[in-house]
Amino acid sequence: MANGTKQQGQDPIKEIIKKLHFSYKFYTRSYPDITHLDETSARAHFANTGIHEKRFCSIYHFFLEKKPEYAGSISIKKFRKHNKVPKHISPLKTCELILSHLSYGCSSKWDATLFRSPTKRSTIGKHGRIHPWAAQFNSPDLKVLEIGSRCVSSQAHWKRFFPDVQYTGIDIIEGENVDLVADAHKLSEYFEKDTFDLVISFAVFEHLAMPWIVAEEVSKILKVGGHVAIETHFSYSEHELPWHFFQFNSTALECMFNEALGFEVIDSGLDSPIVGRFADSAAPHLRGKLVGDLYCHSSIIAQKNKPYTSQQFSWREALPTVVKNTMYPRNTGFSRNWTSPTNT
Repeated sequence: MANGTKQQGQDPIKEIIKKLHFSYKFYTRSYPDITHLDETSARAHFANTGIHEKRFCSIYHFFLEKKPEYAGSISIKKFRKHNKVPKHISPLKTCELILSHLSYGCSSKWDATLFRSPTKRSTIGKHGRIHPWAAQFNSPDLKVLEIGSRCVSSQAHWKRFFPDVQYTGIDIIEGENVDLVADAHKLSEYFEKDTFDLVISFAVFEHLAMPWIVAEEVSKILKVGGHVAIETHFSYSEHELPWHFFQFNSTALECMFNEALGFEVIDSGLDSPIVGRFADSAAPHLRGKLVGDLYCHSSIIAQKNKPYTSQQFSWREALPTVVKNTMYPRNTGFSRNWTSPTNT
C-alpha cells in the first residue's frame, strides 16, 4: 500500500515532465549548475527543484510559457544556422533570442533593404567617433564648453580622449559634472565673446525649447577658428518629458549652424540605423508596414570661420543662405530622390 501511494505521488510529476517534453540536453546545457548531472539525475532535479524555481526543461516548455502559439514549431537548430548563433550560446539563451526575434524582429543582413534612399551619413561625427576626433585638440590651452554636461545616461566618458583641456560643463540642473547651472539659450550672458575653442553637446539639442537661439549663442562665445560638435536624435522615443521638443535630421542642424552665423560644415549626417514598423494599434491601412530610413542619431561638426556680428545677423535674412541652390521636390509624396534644379 505504501508503495502504491508513493507511485501515485510520482505519477503527476512524471506526467508534467512528459507533457513539457523534457529534454536532457536542453536542461543541462541551459543551467550551468547542473551540467554535470546524468539524465536520470537531471529529471529528478527538474521534478524536485526545477519546477519550483520555474526553470525551463525544453524548447516546447519555454514557448508554451512565453508564446504558446509557437510551442512545438520552433527549431533551435535552424535558427542557429540561419542567424549564425555561436555554439557556446545556451539553448535557453537561444530561445530568448528567438522570442526577441518573434516579438521585435532580429537584426540581419536583410535590414539593409530598408536603407536604400540617399540619406546623408555622418563620417567623422558618426556615433561614438566624435570623441576620438576631438582628441586631436587636447591641449592645456584649449577651452572647451559642454552644453548639457550633467551625467544622466553616461559618465562623461569622452573626457578620457582629451583630459588636459580647460573644461567647463553647464546644465540647466545641478549635478555630477556640472560646473555652472546655466540656460543654454543665454550663453552670452555667462561668458565673454570669443571665449571657447570647442563647444560640444551630446543628446541635448532635442531638449532645447529654441535650439536655433542656442546656435546663435554658440557663435557668440566661440572663437573664430573654433569648432562646434553636436550630436542629437533624429528618430527616437520621447524622453524626459515634457522637456523634449525636437528631432533633427542633419539638414536641420546645418540650417541652425549656418553660413550667415559664420559656420562652415565639416561633417554632418545620420547614424545608428533603426528598423521600424507600424504597430497593431495604428490605422488599419498602416498596420504591420515597415518604415525605412530611420536613424537614431544626427550630428554636425562645424568650424566658425568669421566673427559673429549681431547687427548683421537675422534669421529671416539668413534663410537664403540656408536653402540656396535647393527647391522643395516637385515629385512629392515621401519622395527622397531630390536632385538639384537645372538652370534653363
